Amino acid sequence: MNSTNATNPIDQKLIDSIKGFMDPEEGRALYDLALEVSRMGPCLEIGSYCGKSAIYLGSACRENNAVLFSIDHHHGSEEQQPGEEYFDPVLFDYRTFTMDTLPLLRRSLEMAGLE
Repeated sequence: MNSTNATNPIDQKLIDSIKGFMDPEEGRALYDLALEVSRMGPCLEIGSYCGKSAIYLGSACRENNAVLFSIDHHHGSEEQQPGEEYFDPVLFDYRTFTMDTLPLLRRSLEMAGLE
């Protein structure tokens, strides 16, 4: 269940529970910008990882009854590959030997009510 309301449309507790590197102040800035520009049309996110930014952006788009398109190959960046500094074995699909963030993004969007 989503705990957003009219005075605080961002579910920070949910966002904090999602894997990722985004600072809450940066996320709030994304939300504010998307709130402004989504009045003019759809928004586009390139690179979503596990969904922190998608929830900030999607929450703003929802406020304006707008659409967010989110594009990502979901195989991680160079520094997230095996043996690299930000490798996370939880996100590694050992069947295909690739990173796979799509299941976590989908779960994050579902939890936020943004499917």
